[in-house]
Amino acid sequence: MSIDHSQFAVPASEFIQAFERCGIEYVTTVPDMLQIALHNALDSPDSKIRCINCSTEDQAIETAAGLYAGGKKTAVIVQNQGFFAAINSVRALGLDGRIPLFMVMGQFGREWANLGQDPRQSKRLMVRMLEPLLETLDIPYWRLEGPVDAPNIELACKAAFEQSRPTALIVGHFVGFN
Repeated sequence: MSIDHSQFAVPASEFIQAFERCGIEYVTTVPDMLQIALHNALDSPDSKIRCINCSTEDQAIETAAGLYAGGKKTAVIVQNQGFFAAINSVRALGLDGRIPLFMVMGQFGREWANLGQDPRQSKRLMVRMLEPLLETLDIPYWRLEGPVDAPNIELACKAAFEQSRPTALIVGHFVGFN
């Protein structure tokens, strides 16, 4: 099966530009392969956004909350399975504490055949259960399934800070290199 990945991959520069327009100063993350292009762009000497690599997703959430308490705007970059591991921190700080957590989640485990399809139809549990879990937690989310969805980066970010709550941007495919 041959896949035209360009129809699904959003370039890292789109994220960086959207983050800058939203005033994101820091990114906390547990680096992953799905978003390696974004990590590379953030680690560039030209990047205005400081990237803080964390050991666990809980630590990424908690560090983002601490930066917010210090007056900084932060994005959290994790995989879907990392979000599952950090739910208690998201609940305590984001939902109960009303701290804005703009979470950018890569859909680890998404099969090529499911690209362009409803992720809820994935054969992999961690992919198909992400959106229902976000709905159960009352966390608004936006899909990023391809370049046409790039405006969702800003929509998800702005909603987190305007509503003082967690939001999720679900990145359905690898972030593209520029």
